[in-house]
Amino acid sequence: MNVEVHVTYKDHLPTVGIVAAICLFIVAAMHYPGGTTESATTVGYSWTHNFISTLFVPRALNGAANPARYYADAAMLFLCVSLAIIFRQISLEIGPRVHKKTVEIGGIGSMVYGFLVVTPMHDLMVSIGLVFGLAALFAITHALYLERRRWLFGWGTICVVLSLVSAAMYYGDILYSYLPVVQKGSWVVWIAWLLGVYYTRSTPETE
Repeated sequence: MNVEVHVTYKDHLPTVGIVAAICLFIVAAMHYPGGTTESATTVGYSWTHNFISTLFVPRALNGAANPARYYADAAMLFLCVSLAIIFRQISLEIGPRVHKKTVEIGGIGSMVYGFLVVTPMHDLMVSIGLVFGLAALFAITHALYLERRRWLFGWGTICVVLSLVSAAMYYGDILYSYLPVVQKGSWVVWIAWLLGVYYTRSTPETE
């Protein structure tokens, strides 16, 4: 299969949004007062002990008002809008119609519910978003398999596995203390993968 890349300046807007989201998350972490689920006396945000969702709450785990949430909410908005655009674009370019619809509905749906995790309905939105997100990830990965894009298919398989492992740790309370690290690692891997899929435009196989 030949793979071509057709990129215009508009194609970079989702990437710019993702970079902006990362910067805002870093700023949010810098403004987080402190406290983890293990100790309320810690100072500042711990990338290995605090969840990303810790940044969204009105009060930090040490009881202080949490100014980080304003930056974190904005970061989540940038991230979800950017990823929704990427899911939409991918849905237009993969082959089978069932895959197109699954990626479009699952991907965009997961980003809508993903943004709503900043609300008090966090736990419910995580569960619904996970279902939508896994459907989209499975569909993209299977489409890559059908297109024989082996490298991206293998990478996608790792993303699915990481998502399932994170879900098992979250819902099953398995090695829960390691989940903040696994969560962030999973996000990095599958966002990078989505960008890889987004920036490659496949063309039909030629004899």
